[in-house]
Amino acid sequence: MEGKVYVITDADTSALFKLMGFYVVEVNNPDEAISKIKELIKDPEIAVILVSNDVVADREEEVRDMSATISRPVITLIPGMKHKPPRLDPNKVLLKALGFG
Repeated sequence: MEGKVYVITDADTSALFKLMGFYVVEVNNPDEAISKIKELIKDPEIAVILVSNDVVADREEEVRDMSATISRPVITLIPGMKHKPPRLDPNKVLLKALGFG
């Protein structure tokens, strides 16, 4: 199955993703990012949404919750330059993948 790949990020890093051929949405704060995610998940042509941790600082769990409720598009948090992603507990990730978390 094919589809578009979108990146939601800030203006500082958007050029890099544009050069790599991604569709890019620039946002300035977490509220804008969450709003854009909700808008993009309605588009059936989108397969993946990559969200920079920099633009959803302190609301990563909300993004993960949205991702867990849909099968497509896949929503993934990616490391940013300013905010590093939280450490993941591999056991929790495995349990969630198996449907127990």
